[in-house]
Amino acid sequence: MPTKLFSTEFFSCLISSETSNRFSLSDYFDTAYRRDYEFCGSLPSEYSHKSVSVTSPFSYEAANLDALCIIHTTKGAGKLFCKNANGINAGYDLTKGRLAVIDCRKNHKLVCQHNIWEYTICFVSTCVLEYHLQRICGMGDFIFKLDNYSDVLTAWEQVLRNDTDDEVHGMMRARDLVSFFTQLYIVRAIEHTGSYHIPSYIADMHRRFETAYYEPYSLDELAVEYQINKYRLCREFAKYYEYTPMQYLNKIRIDKAKEMLLHTDDKIVEISQTVGIENANHFIRLFKEKTGVTPLTYRRETPVIQ
Repeated sequence: MPTKLFSTEFFSCLISSETSNRFSLSDYFDTAYRRDYEFCGSLPSEYSHKSVSVTSPFSYEAANLDALCIIHTTKGAGKLFCKNANGINAGYDLTKGRLAVIDCRKNHKLVCQHNIWEYTICFVSTCVLEYHLQRICGMGDFIFKLDNYSDVLTAWEQVLRNDTDDEVHGMMRARDLVSFFTQLYIVRAIEHTGSYHIPSYIADMHRRFETAYYEPYSLDELAVEYQINKYRLCREFAKYYEYTPMQYLNKIRIDKAKEMLLHTDDKIVEISQTVGIENANHFIRLFKEKTGVTPLTYRRETPVIQ
């Protein structure tokens, strides 16, 4: 007897949704696969995948769906709200090139952040892949930034390339999914173990930003301290951490401020000083520049995931 359609399970797990006339959530399941092959209980299965383009307003919130969801943004930006590895409510920007792996059993919400958001979404089983996801999250978060030459992107494209729905091709998709998640794990493991041979002064600066982000820093002072030209310092730091030193520091400060806005009643000026930004007006401008909203709006409108 065929198993219940995955689309039926998806809609039964929806908590809320808002879509424009241009797109319906049922479009997610235009390319769907059977789940009653013999191998499905022991190998990972792909349930459906779809490349979509949505416009604002678009959002949906769901929980208790027995699946993993992979989203890769190709244009525009979306926002993912869920709990991070520490169980704290967090928001993740899904800008162009970013890929997220979402555990749909947990409460999560997706929102179109700009006028348009184009992405590919793929729902897969938790079988076998859950182990990979746990190990990946044990070394970092579940968001990856992919460039055009990324091995992860190559593995992802291979997952999407196989559309035929029969048992043999289903097993081929299982192989491709394991390969894709293995590649994600390799990327995180290399980052976690420092196998890129990060220069000691870059690693030290990164450690200081992570643990003492509230301290005052300036690029000129860091260049003098580490005895290196400040322009080279920016290039070297960005090579390993995607951002220049001050961009990375501000990212950490804003992330910490987001947590405080959602989980404390502290005033904006107090939060600003706690994260190391003495001027509250500068903090508000920086926060809006990075998130698109003011701190008070973020506190008021960000959903609290239970």
